[in-house]
Amino acid sequence: MGVVLAGGASRRMGRDKAALAVDGETLAARAARRLLGVCTRVAVADGGRGLVPGLPSLRDAPGPGPAAGILGAALAWPGYPLLVLACDLPRVSEALLRELASRAQGGETDESGDPDWVVPRWERGLEPLCALYRPAALAALAAAVERGVAAPHRLAEAAGLRVRFLEGESLRQFGQPADLFLNLNTESDLEQWLRLEAKP
Repeated sequence: MGVVLAGGASRRMGRDKAALAVDGETLAARAARRLLGVCTRVAVADGGRGLVPGLPSLRDAPGPGPAAGILGAALAWPGYPLLVLACDLPRVSEALLRELASRAQGGETDESGDPDWVVPRWERGLEPLCALYRPAALAALAAAVERGVAAPHRLAEAAGLRVRFLEGESLRQFGQPADLFLNLNTESDLEQWLRLEAKP
């Protein structure tokens, strides 16, 4: 299942990022399109605003920040793994999303067995809003929120959680991480993205 995270307040941008249209496509719709290239079903965690016509619109679970959107999707689709993409990460490619999904099966993890959480990691840290969450990771996130720890990157500290990192050359084959994970928080970030998109 694919989940677009599109419920942020967009305070620094000063306007709703998810509804921001570039070349006739909103950021929420752009993220959904990339997820639909990998997942058979996609929904938008937008607080029930219905930002992307034709796709389910999900309400948040209790709690702050992106965790509320992720856990709202987990409540809507209990027991399913969720491939999550924040709408304000416009340079994450379908190929990268497919790699995250494929790494949820087989290979080595920090412990034996398939990973519970597959997440990119680079010099600036983890990218938990572009990651694959299986049920154990979602349960760990819900438990963390109940303890008052709502930051999804803190899942890396969860005891017993099997984590697989997409990093190093395996990550850089999709592009430079600083470009891949350009986060649109401000008008300056938006201008930088448009400059990158204009490059041949």
